[in-house]
Parts: sequence; structure tokens; C-alpha cells
Amino acid sequence: MTDRSTGNPGAGCAANLLTIAGVLLLLAGGIAVYPSLRQSIEPTPASFGEAAPPLRPTVTSMPALGQVPADIVVLPETPLLIPSQGLPESSVIPTPSPDQVGGSLPTRIVIAAIKLDAPITPVGLHQVDGNLTWDVPNYFAAGWLNRSALLGKPGNTVLDGHHNILGLVFANLKDLKAGDRIQLYAGDKEFTYEISDMHNLLERDQPIAVRIQNAQWIQSTTDERVTLITCWPPNNNTNRLILVAKPIGTQPTNPTQ
Repeated sequence: MTDRSTGNPGAGCAANLLTIAGVLLLLAGGIAVYPSLRQSIEPTPASFGEAAPPLRPTVTSMPALGQVPADIVVLPETPLLIPSQGLPESSVIPTPSPDQVGGSLPTRIVIAAIKLDAPITPVGLHQVDGNLTWDVPNYFAAGWLNRSALLGKPGNTVLDGHHNILGLVFANLKDLKAGDRIQLYAGDKEFTYEISDMHNLLERDQPIAVRIQNAQWIQSTTDERVTLITCWPPNNNTNRLILVAKPIGTQPTNPTQ
């Protein structure tokens, strides 16, 4: 038998050093992964599972070399920092007249569940790194994408807004759930919608195939719907939060209220 008390002291010292080194490596690894772990455990909105509408026939086939053709429009982009001079110059497409298309121009959004009451303003497109993306109002207002549908007719009425800068109009969009109601106004007329689904999509630095897939949510549809878009999460805006709501009725309102 071997007397453990007479063992090699150098071997014991080496073992202790290896143990200490292992603990230090574990601590260093934990510090390194903390930012991603924090993001992964940050509460994120749930998806209610509705599939994106199919691509329209007018959308071109998948581009080569990772470039987006001029006729493919991607989701709105929210900067990480507050821009010093507001939004880039917009290549605004003229807003269609409601009389021409038989619909109503949205002017106000109210969501009682998150105590939101904000104006709506038309927004156009601008170039970002050679790609077309939608403007977002740089103050407390939602933007109506002026290629999207007007109210009261079949189609996709799309609204965007910032959630962590420049007015924070959609700061609490993440707190909504299926069944919550959205009121959109056009002059003296109210249009009521009910949220049917909610999606949290990774967008930043994604391949063009993924960005085109995400952008299906802002394309025209044969049904009548409202789509709200903002960014997520608050600390890096890598994702796009998308809510879809379906109409449940319209009614006139008192213009004096």
C-alpha cells in the first residue's frame, strides 16, 4: 500500500494550479457569453403562428451576389443611435387620392390596451446601402407606408414606428396580444381591427433570402388587414416585430370628440 502522506508535493501543487486555471477559464467564458445570454433570456413577444402572405407575382426572383434589385423593398430600418439630422432624404412616392381608390387615408391610431393615441403620417422610401427601405417618422407618429392600402378596402395597410428613439410611438407594441383592438381613424370615421398574430423576426445582417421572406408581411394582400412594424429588442434592434390585425367593423364618429 502507498502512504498518501508521503506523496509527491509537486504533483499536488500542479493539481491545485490546474483547478484554479479551470475556474478562471469558466469565469472568463461566462463573462464572454453574458451579453448573448442576457439577450436570449430577455422577454420576447410570442408568435401566434399565422403564415406570411405569399409573394406577389410582381416580385422578382432571388437576386444574385446578395444585391437587392430596385423593385424589391425591405422592411423599415431603425438606427442604433439617434441620427443628428433626422431621416435621410426620402424618394417619396405621391400618396394616392382616396377618391381614386375608394379608400380612406389613415390619420390617427389608438390602441387602448397600451394607452397609445398618435397621429399617422404618410412615409416614402429611401436608399440604404443600395437597397430600398421605408422611412420611419422621426417624432411621435406612426408612418403609413404610402404604397400600402388605404382604409376600408381589401389590402394590407402598413404602419411603422420607432420603439426606442425619436418619439417612441411603438414603445409598448411588444405588450399587445391576440384579441387586443386597434382603432384607426380617417377624418371622422373609425375603423376597428383585432390583433390576430404577432411575429418576432431576425432581420439585421441576414441573407437577402431571409430579408425578402420577412418583407412579405408588407406586401399587398387580397384580404383587408393592418400590419404594424417596429424593431426589437430595445438594446440592438436586430429583429422586426410585426403585428397583424383584421377588421371587425367600421362606424362613423363625432368629429367634435
